[in-house]
Amino acid sequence: MKALRFGLMVVGCVLCVAGCQDSAKAPEDNWLLVSFEKNVPITYRMVSERETEIDLTTGNPKKKSRPQTITEKLELVVVYTPVEVDPFGLSTLNVECKSAKVTRSGFSGKRSVADAMEKLTGNSFTLKLTPTGKIADVSDLERIAAELGEASFSDGRKNTRIKNPDMIGDFLAMQQYLWAAGSTISNQLDLKAGDTWQDQQSIPWPVPIYPPPARTTTYTLDSIAAEENLPRKATISSTYAISETPIEEYIRPYKEGKFQMRGLFGFLRNFQFKHIEGVGTQVFNLNDGLVESDRQQYLLNVTASFMLPLGDSLPVLKIDQKISIDRIETP
Repeated sequence: MKALRFGLMVVGCVLCVAGCQDSAKAPEDNWLLVSFEKNVPITYRMVSERETEIDLTTGNPKKKSRPQTITEKLELVVVYTPVEVDPFGLSTLNVECKSAKVTRSGFSGKRSVADAMEKLTGNSFTLKLTPTGKIADVSDLERIAAELGEASFSDGRKNTRIKNPDMIGDFLAMQQYLWAAGSTISNQLDLKAGDTWQDQQSIPWPVPIYPPPARTTTYTLDSIAAEENLPRKATISSTYAISETPIEEYIRPYKEGKFQMRGLFGFLRNFQFKHIEGVGTQVFNLNDGLVESDRQQYLLNVTASFMLPLGDSLPVLKIDQKISIDRIETP
């Protein structure tokens, strides 16, 4: 058994003897605890795709609006290699991006500027995780995010900073989503089917907003499959609601100061995140202590206003977001 899992089982046994639960009954290994082997890489394919529809509604029912749609898709292959494994403290992962590709169709139909996220290919950063998977040190992730954020700007007229569209927020959100389900459980030693718990998470969004839009994610442990000669796997479902409180911890990829968004988003202001509805499913391998797959899909409703008044038009945005994360064989 891997060193981290062994160490965590020792901790569990000690707690049981101390009276956390009946010491006469050995606890079943249902813990959603991450497990690493030093220098053994773990590879994930991560995809975030979004369709945003902007409808310029009016108060006149006789005027038919013509919604405009933009599609964006980020595809990543990321390798996490444990370089330091501590079963009782922090484990350090070297994270290398093998490939990053963004495809986008703009409102105008013109080819868009290359996305800054593609510069992540071949670059790396480090993460420090607790045994539950909580990211304990984001300093190097902040560094790489700032480098990508700087690459998303181009010079405009009169020294105006023009920010090109990017999917940096999607990349940052997926780093959080990968480890979040297990890291937010309050009682790992008494986990059973039907248990629920919550986490506050950022919502990927094309426009820099601080604090960023946030959702409350409710996780439910649906089941634990234990088939003969097969790994034991937990299935965890999730649902989403707009967070009632601002998110406190987040990463700012862009330097402070004024800039202009390129395209239609540059003319929109005062985004109001009205409603989010969707579901997700994660499969966690209890034997390996690793996420096997994660699927999320939701619809997000947002209203906005124009930078300058445009009659009685009110921009209404509908976002169809899909996220998938899959563990794959290390290339």
